[in-house]
Amino acid sequence: MPTTTEQEPKLRGDSPVDPKDNQRGPKVRAMFAGIAGRYDLLNRIISGGRDQAWRKRTVKMAALTGGEAVLDVCCGTGDLALMFQRAKAKPARVIASDFTPEMLVLAAAKARKAGVELPLFAADALCLPLPDACVDVVSVGYGVRNFQNIDAGLRELARVLRPGGRLAILEATPARGIIGRFANWYINRVIPWLGNLLTRSNARAYSYLADSIQLFPDAPALKARLEAAGFTDVRFRKLNLGTMAIHVGVRAS
Repeated sequence: MPTTTEQEPKLRGDSPVDPKDNQRGPKVRAMFAGIAGRYDLLNRIISGGRDQAWRKRTVKMAALTGGEAVLDVCCGTGDLALMFQRAKAKPARVIASDFTPEMLVLAAAKARKAGVELPLFAADALCLPLPDACVDVVSVGYGVRNFQNIDAGLRELARVLRPGGRLAILEATPARGIIGRFANWYINRVIPWLGNLLTRSNARAYSYLADSIQLFPDAPALKARLEAAGFTDVRFRKLNLGTMAIHVGVRAS
């Protein structure tokens, strides 16, 4: 499904991982494994310290009432999953998955330090080892961009949700206008330079990040794709001058 982008975005093209490659999963996994140790540091730096606030907003928009089973997909080092654990309307349980084992090691360490139980498992978001309709809430923070097939991934998230269950996605989104031009400069120039410098990664992970953002559906287009995947009442809220968006939707009965 095409995005609402008016013209083909110009990519950096200096990442060994092609964001257009629909078989890029193993390369993306290896890339994240190589930067796992500095992933949190880079998130704080490139977001100006705002990424945790955006995660908190995601938990709020998930509208927990208490007692839900929550699944955090593409959990990375566990920040969003642990925020669900600390929600005032406490879930009955929170579980989390990621397809990079090195990230899960760090998430487990965070959970131990916080003194909470956080079951973790390695899985590709396109093929979760869970039964149908088994959780009440699914969240994804900065992971949908990395799905080999976005539409198949969204359908898989719908599959594990109970009818009436809620999905919450936090993701970077292409910006437009004057702000978009500045954002594109920051994403394509500053983030890759800073990220690749600090991670010292041969995979040039932050060049891939810049390209993947440029190719990702903008907020209205992602809303349409969520609706096509079986979600209703889909809405989104843009943050950070329109460069981030939180989408929430309800799995149709």
